[in-house]
Amino acid sequence: MKQIRISSHVERPPGKGQQFVCEWMEASLMNRWLLKIRLSEALSAHGEGSHWVETRDKEQTRKSVAA
Repeated sequence: MKQIRISSHVERPPGKGQQFVCEWMEASLMNRWLLKIRLSEALSAHGEGSHWVETRDKEQTRKSVAA
């Protein structure tokens, strides 16, 4: 399973304007669709190359069961 997020090199003071970057989330069809729209808005506001989408493999955690 994959995870996605929007990253940026744009620094904004807390509470000043819309924040486009986000935490890692499941790369479901709906989340990819929403991030595509959000990325478009970020690029319109801050310029080409200011924000990008990152992907990674989701780390699977396994719980050990005591015998």
